Amino acid sequence: MICSNDKHPSMSPDSKLKNLSGKLILLCLVTFICMSRVAGIAPDNPESSVKKSVIRAMGPQVSESYSAAKTSFYTTDSIFSFHSQKGYFPSLMTDFREQFTAPFHFGKKEWIEVGAAAGITGILFTLDGKIDAWARTQKQHHLWIKEASPVITEFGNRYGYYLVGGVAAVSAMFNRPKGFETSLLATQAMITTGAWTRLIKTFTGRERPKGAYSYSHDPAGEWYGPFSQINWLLGKKPIYEFDSFPSGHTSEAFAIATVFATQYKDTEVIPILCYSTASLVGVTRLIEHEHWASDVFVGALLGYFSGRQVVSNYNRTHPGRYGKVGYPGYKKPEINLIQTGNQVGLSLKW
Repeated sequence: MICSNDKHPSMSPDSKLKNLSGKLILLCLVTFICMSRVAGIAPDNPESSVKKSVIRAMGPQVSESYSAAKTSFYTTDSIFSFHSQKGYFPSLMTDFREQFTAPFHFGKKEWIEVGAAAGITGILFTLDGKIDAWARTQKQHHLWIKEASPVITEFGNRYGYYLVGGVAAVSAMFNRPKGFETSLLATQAMITTGAWTRLIKTFTGRERPKGAYSYSHDPAGEWYGPFSQINWLLGKKPIYEFDSFPSGHTSEAFAIATVFATQYKDTEVIPILCYSTASLVGVTRLIEHEHWASDVFVGALLGYFSGRQVVSNYNRTHPGRYGKVGYPGYKKPEINLIQTGNQVGLSLKW
């Protein structure tokens, strides 16, 4: 699987397949919209050929201006190229390679950060049972948490996918390159962090809180080890017996949040909104009795670093893509005080 789906732990293999199919259909829909935006230029007809010949005859400066005006952002950056490093899939393969080999290039600072993260995770392991005992009762004590938690938690799954797809579609239709590119980067971060999350889940086989409550009665969940999920595939035990560490919803939420927050870091409210939403997704995984606190913490780290690497790779292949003035066609928002006769008001331009 590409992206982990830990909302319905008791789903059958057929249900899992249908859920994955839905995500692939959504991705194909977004891709179709974007491709149609790229290919939406009709083939040349005799009239347009004559027009181009006349423009070329008017001189090189006019011809170059016309060519620049007709050049589409979607074609010049070769997003759908399988050969250019700027293409989506070559870039995605680079993301996987760089994320996999990153530990081999760590310096002293990075290893200190890894040690700190490991230490925090170890502390959370000892507190997982107590934190779960507190979190799983919150829906009983607060009605607003009971109503809000199931909604917020889906921003690490389908709502997050809908959000990214919606931004991509709207940006493509209205020719907003930065929004379109950011959405594509978010999908790359989702795919990579989803793959690592699923890989770790497969090798650790940790029991979810609801599994521990029903089966092992271990206050912090049993660890069944590599490939224990075969028992689920054989129909012997439900998936939540082996599918806890790390949290897939949290890793996906932080992957999306990190990409958008990094791309729009100059607008202060966006990083705050993105990381706040992702953090709330992590908290709801505890409240929904789906994950331990250590699952959530490690999932957040996976999503964050996957998102950072994806944006970093993009910036290397697109140097100077966005300067202080912004992307091509960008108009800096302005707000001015205006006066007409005895009336005073504000003028907003964007």
